Amino acid sequence: MSLRVVFTSPRVGEQGRPVTPALYLRRFTMPLSDAWQAEQMAQLTAGERARLARMCRPQRRAQFVVAHCMLREGLALGGVNDARIDVDAEGRLQVQASARIYASIAHSEGSVAVIVASDPVGIDLESMSRVRDLEGAAAMLDLTAEQATPDAVLRAWVTAEARLKAGQSAIPQVWLSRWQGCQLAVAGISNPPLTGVSDGITGIYNAAEFEWDAV
Repeated sequence: MSLRVVFTSPRVGEQGRPVTPALYLRRFTMPLSDAWQAEQMAQLTAGERARLARMCRPQRRAQFVVAHCMLREGLALGGVNDARIDVDAEGRLQVQASARIYASIAHSEGSVAVIVASDPVGIDLESMSRVRDLEGAAAMLDLTAEQATPDAVLRAWVTAEARLKAGQSAIPQVWLSRWQGCQLAVAGISNPPLTGVSDGITGIYNAAEFEWDAV
């Protein structure tokens, strides 16, 4: 007998209850279904559509559509049903709702990550197989030559990116983990987030246990 665990987030809006930080992960394959894409794109705001129109690469467009679909799903799972999602002229994500809400998106090839929380939060996701300029990255990240191993550079890179996305007002805590051949970093929360991984067949987010390293 199989058991399906349905991933849910605590609801918000009742007596000012905050959004518990929740991380959503999904893999997708190209090409996306035309019908599914059309359904998702119909929900995009003018700012989102304008941003999407400036993207030329099919995979980058798919990442954008999947991520913004996931963001809407994550907000709904958290009980935020009145959110308006937009993207400003610089491509920065904006979420407006009656509840205080922050969100961050990251993607790497066919993997997409979205996190929502009541406080400033940032996320980064990078493929572990990608070839990088270790010397250049180490210099940018203030790592010594001895520290410039592929693993150390990648961990430092995603840590810096997640903190940058969270912003200066976020707490400096970062959590690191790995998923589907990617290094994952979440910044701005004091404890590891609730994590749900999408079932590719049903689309349901199933609860997942991750090992997290504190930075």
